[in-house]
Amino acid sequence: MKVAFATVDGERINDDHFGQSPMFVVLKLDGSKVIGKEVRKNPYADSHVHARVDEILEVVGDCKVWVGKSMGKGSMKKLVELGYHPILTEVETLNEALSDVLKRLSPDGKLNT
Repeated sequence: MKVAFATVDGERINDDHFGQSPMFVVLKLDGSKVIGKEVRKNPYADSHVHARVDEILEVVGDCKVWVGKSMGKGSMKKLVELGYHPILTEVETLNEALSDVLKRLSPDGKLNT
């Protein structure tokens, strides 16, 4: 499973809307083990319009779980309808956000939202 984290600098979770994050850290998980890491620049960070999920799908559409501090209600609804799992967090760092995601995993590696 791939999880996209909205970050400012690859370590700190972005305070703004998910789609306005300068970069996304994509972690590939095998159960609770991180088996891959990729940093993706967001070409829409400065121009993203709220509820334009299609733009961000271009960047992290291969990730079924999206983690950030802020997402619009309309965007979250659309993501769920498309089979994605948006997660809002209040933590500050990538490691803390990853810990939150791992706590939501069932023993068989499925996400409990």
